This record gives sequence, structure tokens and C-alpha cells, in this order.
Amino acid sequence: MQNFDWNKEIKEGLDRTEFMALSTLGNDGSWTCPVQFGYSEKLILYFVSMPRSKHSQNILRDNKVSVAIFKTERFPGPKGDVLGLQLKGMAEHLISRRDVEEAARCYYGRSPRKIDYKTKVDEHLRENAEWNFYRIIPTELWCFDSRFFGEERRKVDLSALTLDSHA
Repeated sequence: MQNFDWNKEIKEGLDRTEFMALSTLGNDGSWTCPVQFGYSEKLILYFVSMPRSKHSQNILRDNKVSVAIFKTERFPGPKGDVLGLQLKGMAEHLISRRDVEEAARCYYGRSPRKIDYKTKVDEHLRENAEWNFYRIIPTELWCFDSRFFGEERRKVDLSALTLDSHA
């Protein structure tokens, strides 16, 4: 695995789906929900959510989150291999123009609808915005790819990742 290209591997895992399972902690325990996401070259994840949603409220109380990113469809072939990413991180609600512009670039930049992210920034910055941006900064990342690792997960060195831009 010395010459294994983790950048290519992680990017492939991210690009296979536009949804992730986000887990948060609240007073009543854990809560998991699917959210659409975008990502930056440094693997910062961005998503939008309604401020009153359970996971948004949980993040305000405890910003530690975990995420699973996977496509339920298997790779073609007789083995039916799978690829998935799991991570832990710190989430935060974004309120500055600079942060929301970066989030919009990454989030809308991967949309198949080809939305110009610059036209969406003000919509997310309004005082009573229906949808707010959040970011997750990973603290730990694991990869499961049965094509290369069999039934094992591999821990990924986050400091070595620099993903190609997609926006």
C-alpha cells in the first residue's frame, strides 16, 4: 500500500454520491439523517439544513458529529465490491459571508443542475434564512474499499489529502 493514491481513493468515494448520513448527539441520544453535501480540496464537508431541524439544533449543543458516505449500489462485477467513507469531525453553523461563499462554491459546484453559487450566497445569509450552511472539519477518516482491502477498514492520514477541485 506504499504507493496507494489516497487522494484518488477518497475523491472517488466522495463523488459516488451526493448524500451522506450525518449523526449528531442530542439530549435524547444520537440522531442520524441523510443530507446532501459538497466538499473542499481539504476534505471540509458542507451541507445545508433548516436551522430548526433536530440535527442543526444538536450541532448547536454539541458540535461533535460522525458521517458515513457510501453509495448503496455495488461496483459491477462478480464480487460486488463496495466503497465507503466514515469520519468523525467538528461541525459548525456558518454565518460569515466568506465562509458561506466557500460553502456555496463547494456545495453548488457539484450540483448536476449547474447552479451559479454566487447567486445563492445572499439567500443563505438572510437573518431568517430558511436554509443555513454548515461545515464539518474531519478529525478522523476511515475508508472501506473491498476492491483493495477485503473486509478491512483503513485509517487515512488527513494531513496528506489534497483533493482535486470539482467546482
